[in-house]
Amino acid sequence: MKHLIIGYGYCGYHLANHLRQQDQTVITVSRHLDDSLRLPSVTHLVQNALSPLPDDDENYTLYYLIPPPSDGLEDTILRQFLSMNTLKPAKVVYFGSSAVYGDQQGRWVDEQSPCQPGNDRQQRRLDAETQWKNYCEQRAINCILLRVAGIYGPKRLPEQAARNQTALIREDEAPFSNHIYVHDLVKIAARLSTAGVFNVADGQPNRMGTLQQQVALACQLPLAPSQRFTQVWQEASPMKREFMQSSKRLSIAALQQALPDFQFTSLIEGIKDSL
Repeated sequence: MKHLIIGYGYCGYHLANHLRQQDQTVITVSRHLDDSLRLPSVTHLVQNALSPLPDDDENYTLYYLIPPPSDGLEDTILRQFLSMNTLKPAKVVYFGSSAVYGDQQGRWVDEQSPCQPGNDRQQRRLDAETQWKNYCEQRAINCILLRVAGIYGPKRLPEQAARNQTALIREDEAPFSNHIYVHDLVKIAARLSTAGVFNVADGQPNRMGTLQQQVALACQLPLAPSQRFTQVWQEASPMKREFMQSSKRLSIAALQQALPDFQFTSLIEGIKDSL
């Protein structure tokens, strides 16, 4: 089967590598291509995603990984993409974000929980889901929307923060965060066949900062000190503040029902593999 990856970067690389190891036909599309991301037996197209795309048959899966623009309330990039391409895939897999839930104050959330975007970026992510859902419904395309947790993996670990002993929020004040190992993420994306919305995480929420501390332990580094929430907030970047205001625990019951035999990688094992 053919697989078309739109937006070829970190996750796209690991997805393409997984698919080619399964002897699948893989085509990637990106505006720029770093030589380090080139893979043998994969067709790499270097072009704007708004340019005509290969669409010579209907027996393929399209994976969309382009993030929304940096402003506005809509994913205007996706809107242009859908309006300028006549796509007829058998299946669409959209790599979205669990940020659409907003701040749930630490509550468990499943796919039926209300989405409460707290800022424009989260609203753009929710808009992208709506666009894909409407597009696929109108064309009878199997649509899978992934609400992905924080992604970690090789070359995507807070190693520098661990070495710098960047202060973390006290455990009793820290918001909940969720993670998924990139190798698990791409396997899930490739295997899912049931249309719908899926939370994608390892099912083991942790307090914010756990990933950094586990990296420090794996590297045999001193653990970082903890500070009050208000102290960390004062020095946090806008993106980090968004995470600090997005406390939730992702239920993955729907994902486990769709893939009952899938074995998730634990955070500790994922860190060891990544290092």
